[in-house]
Amino acid sequence: MVHLLYHGYVDIAYWEYALGLVYVFLLYLYFARQQSVAIKKAPEYRHLLTGLTCKLAGGVFFSLIYFYYYKGGDTVMYFYSAVSMSKMAAMHLPTYFHVLFGDNNAENLTLFNEEIGYPFGYLYHDPRTWFVIRLLSPLAILTMNSYLISTIILASISYIGIWRCYRTFVSYYPSLTNKFAIAFLYMPSVNFWGSGILKDTLTFSAACWWVHAVDQLFFKRNKLTGSVASLLLSAVFLVVVKPYIFMILFPATMLWVLYFRVAKIESGLIRFLVLPIMMIAFISSSFYILTKMGGQLDKFSLDKALTTVQTTQSDMTRADAYGGNYFDVGVIDGSLLGTLSKFPVATNAALFRPYIWEARSLVVGLSGLENLWLLGFSLILIWRTKLIFFFRAIIGNPMVLMCMIFSILFAFAIGISTPNFGALVRFKIPLVPFFVSGLYIIDFLNRKRLEAAFSGKPFNFRLYRSGDPSNAFLIEKNATRRRGSFKGR
Repeated sequence: MVHLLYHGYVDIAYWEYALGLVYVFLLYLYFARQQSVAIKKAPEYRHLLTGLTCKLAGGVFFSLIYFYYYKGGDTVMYFYSAVSMSKMAAMHLPTYFHVLFGDNNAENLTLFNEEIGYPFGYLYHDPRTWFVIRLLSPLAILTMNSYLISTIILASISYIGIWRCYRTFVSYYPSLTNKFAIAFLYMPSVNFWGSGILKDTLTFSAACWWVHAVDQLFFKRNKLTGSVASLLLSAVFLVVVKPYIFMILFPATMLWVLYFRVAKIESGLIRFLVLPIMMIAFISSSFYILTKMGGQLDKFSLDKALTTVQTTQSDMTRADAYGGNYFDVGVIDGSLLGTLSKFPVATNAALFRPYIWEARSLVVGLSGLENLWLLGFSLILIWRTKLIFFFRAIIGNPMVLMCMIFSILFAFAIGISTPNFGALVRFKIPLVPFFVSGLYIIDFLNRKRLEAAFSGKPFNFRLYRSGDPSNAFLIEKNATRRRGSFKGR
């Protein structure tokens, strides 16, 4: 039970559990039918229901932990700010729509009262958090102000984007179906922090939608209208809610697109000539677009990023909301060189910390166990590849390069600005599936290299730059290209 201003003591009622079970049952019927139909052509669908189960379990576990263990937190504040809007809708619908689509200014705040409750001030006056509450308010209306059922529905909706991104990776490396399922569907921290009523649940799903839409639009050229719409919606959502994710995801995926094109050029001389031009064009266009978006990115814009990092790091060091689980990256002086000097310690912290012995709570301890596995896997893989092939696989494979560029840059961004383990384990979830997937692809390439060496044959790296050459999709695509080339003659 949690006590909230204007809402009194709130709890998860028995009817919420009962109605939640009904929703889950109907959800399973729908997805079970989808699985039974699709699994004949797409074997990865065997993970559809188990992945959904993990997603829903993560959302429910998150709800119970924050309701009964922490007895509050941002997630509860988010939802009951949305409940105030839900009650406003029940009292006077035109006023609700006026607030829903209006500004979060002092005038609109006066439209709330003690009877329906006020939104929490620190959420209302932040345009990014208030945008999320606007989205949550219809969900609160639909679920009769049930926190638990809203969590279950939100988790199931966000699962769609994650599933699409998972299938994108599987389409290139079908032999890694189970490995990618671990990365996208079964990582404990991702399911816990990415399934509750938080910004992270929505932004992680939006990031996955973006990657899926980029693949559909630029590589597979399927459903172009839907892909463009998905690309625009996910971009707008990321920019509005967490722009720093988009600032890193956009150049990483555009590099994926450009490098994929260059990697397919047969002539080594042409590749050598095109690559520098491509890199200059890529850096210039990314810088230009992100600079032009300065107004939308606000404090995360390129010209304000260093100041924002310094301020955020200072604020979170003073905060005690996460139980004092701090780590020190050293003094940040606000200069570019000084910030870059923290790259090793900040990136390591985001990727592999908290270490298991640094945990000060149950939730952070679970992340510590996951980080121990992730660190062990990374070190073993570096040892197996003798480090040289590890970097060769990153540089030589467009999908791995995209995963690692995004993961490393994102790790640095949050590691340098979040010296608090309680916040860090939550903020890092967008990078986890991509980093783990990148490691799995490197491991796959290394095994193919060793198989070739065992057979006394040279390893042809180029065969794997567009995915697994034994992949039926790539075989058919290449055959179609050859038929088209033949007809052209």
